[in-house]
Amino acid sequence: MIDEANPQVAPPSAVGFVALQSGQIVGRYEIIDVLGHGGFGITYRARDTRLDREVAIKEYLPAALAVRQGGTTVLPRSTESAADFAWGRDRFVSEGQTLASLENAPAIVRLFDFIEANGTAYIVMELVRGETVESRLRRVGRLSAVEVDAILWPLLDGLARVHDAGFLHRDIKPANILLDEAGAPTLIDFGASRAAMVGRSTLLTAIFTPGFAAAEQFTSARQGPWTDIYGLSATLYNAITGRVPPSSFDRMLDDDYQPLIKLAPAGFAFARLAGIDNGLAVRAADRPQSIAAWRDILSRDADATVAVRRLAARSPKSKPAAASARSRRIAVYAGAAVAILALAMGGYFLLAAKPQPQQVALQDMKVEDLEKALEARRRADAEAAEKRRLEEEAQKKAAADAEAKQAADAALAKAQLEREQAEAELVKVKAELEAQKKAAALQTDGVRQAAAEEAQRKAEAEAEARRQAEADARRKAAAEAEAQRLADQALAQAQAERERAEAEAKAKAEAEARQTAEADAKIRAEVEARAKEKADAEAAENGLRLTQTDRQRLQVALTAQGFDTRGTDGAFGPRTREMVAAWQKARNQSATGFLNAAQRQQLQREAAAALQKYDDDKKKAEEDKKKAEEEAKKKADEEAKAKAATAAPSTATAPAVSTFDGTYSGVVTLRGGNLFVSITLTVSGGSASGQTSDRACGALPFTLAVSPAGQISGSARALDSAVQACVFETFSVSGKVNGGVIELELSRPGTRGRGTLKKG
Repeated sequence: MIDEANPQVAPPSAVGFVALQSGQIVGRYEIIDVLGHGGFGITYRARDTRLDREVAIKEYLPAALAVRQGGTTVLPRSTESAADFAWGRDRFVSEGQTLASLENAPAIVRLFDFIEANGTAYIVMELVRGETVESRLRRVGRLSAVEVDAILWPLLDGLARVHDAGFLHRDIKPANILLDEAGAPTLIDFGASRAAMVGRSTLLTAIFTPGFAAAEQFTSARQGPWTDIYGLSATLYNAITGRVPPSSFDRMLDDDYQPLIKLAPAGFAFARLAGIDNGLAVRAADRPQSIAAWRDILSRDADATVAVRRLAARSPKSKPAAASARSRRIAVYAGAAVAILALAMGGYFLLAAKPQPQQVALQDMKVEDLEKALEARRRADAEAAEKRRLEEEAQKKAAADAEAKQAADAALAKAQLEREQAEAELVKVKAELEAQKKAAALQTDGVRQAAAEEAQRKAEAEAEARRQAEADARRKAAAEAEAQRLADQALAQAQAERERAEAEAKAKAEAEARQTAEADAKIRAEVEARAKEKADAEAAENGLRLTQTDRQRLQVALTAQGFDTRGTDGAFGPRTREMVAAWQKARNQSATGFLNAAQRQQLQREAAAALQKYDDDKKKAEEDKKKAEEEAKKKADEEAKAKAATAAPSTATAPAVSTFDGTYSGVVTLRGGNLFVSITLTVSGGSASGQTSDRACGALPFTLAVSPAGQISGSARALDSAVQACVFETFSVSGKVNGGVIELELSRPGTRGRGTLKKG
């Protein structure tokens, strides 16, 4: 357990619950102070009083389930959380037993003992002194190749032992790897019990750390050695680059991970970098499935080359259209998976109480349905509580009957004793009577006889009274025994009813779980089918290679058919996609929002008249524009000739030169600073010609008009970063040239940009 140099020990008040105090005893260990704490417990520094050495003790105390009472004893917070608390404690002890069996495993913290006391459990382990990888990276930024190798190979040996024992760490990150003075690592803070409890209790939160957790830890997918391989790979990536890799969940939506083999940090073996990239694959199936397989990749260049090819094949930039489709498929699937996971984490009994119909999609589930399910669960809990109450009352009655039987047995024993005493007394009386007879020999026979008979009657009456009392005691004991029998019978019947109810509830829950699983599978299949259909439609539209003019004509056709795209800018944004889908749905076709060749032809046929008018209007506008430009040029030529005619003879033959003429260049910023357009503009006479530049798509020329007063007007096209590469938007351009500077403004609905172009 961690004991860094100059540790900042949290005082008990900083913990969300009361910690054990210095000097308190747990087993044979004396608490010294608190080393750290978290949502599942507290870690102390303690002294082994028998061996006189310092150790670390981890106490199981999940804040969401338990509370400390009287400064020592740990109790569940409520009867509802008692079962989860006890189950987690058993897992905690099982974790300690498993780790204890890994004695002398390389780079794994050693366990000495585990104790059950104070209503909870404790794991006693080696007190490791040193610095975490996280702390060292904060101090030095990144690690060298030698330092990374010193961490990697011992951890591989230790994790191989852990996995062979059927155990996973599940939370490998820089904060859980401790380095001693020589740089040797020790892996600490195994979280198996916590990971198990996350899926059991909605009061607990997940233990994974974003950036270091594999994608399967965000879902209910199966985990294995490949999960720890991802965590260790992310840790090594952080140590090499000084940066935490992107979250695997974000990478499922849009993978912007930068492979180490492309970064190529100096001093690192190529196979090592490729192996770490391979261990950071988003899909679990693309990662090595065991430490042995990963060790081969990290050690052999041939395998590293395979990893390079796999990474290149998965590169999102190699095929933009396919990558975009894949991202959308992953987004849909991951969204469904997260929603299903959220329901599962929110409470199994909610789903079990009211299964969702197979015909209803997951997104159709309403809050009211969940509330009804919760109410059904509460009723079931109330019925179970009532059965437990009846059972407890029966047990109490049985206990009372047992006490009554004991009292009756005592009364019977007392009556028997009194009878024996009476018989003894009778014998004594008889003896006294006999003595009196002898002593009263002088009395008359009649007197002696009467006295003797009277004494005998009295003794017989007392004996009869005692016999009656004994008979009454026997009858009472028999009645109480019968009552005890009836109570035992009622208790057995109650227990049988409870067992039958539990069996019925279990069978019902299993059936409902099967129905839920089938519904979930159907939902996933529908989601995947819709995603594939949409991706195929998008690929088909991309294959049409639509130009901006083609897209504008399609927008005109849609609007003419009553599906208003709110503009004909040639950019297929969300509104246009929505109208395409609406048109497809109205024609009983799959509403994908993307057009194939047949649909394009059908749409153009339906709107042939509108398209013809649009083409005519556009042609006329172009002719008018050309005519206006010719007239403007003619007018400018006439003005130049007139100006030349009035000029001095020495300059009469020189060509007219405008004070605005020259080449201007600069950058226009669009979309609030997210898009920069490089523009070069040459002004000559009454016009300006120029081009926008982009490294990926090349130069795009345009022409603007310049008035004698220096006013600039016209239109130009610029790269739209919100669309796939090499798709452009048309912008209205205005501005003014003055003093060797052009102030330029580009605008279109929803987008505006400004920039300054300087001469020279």
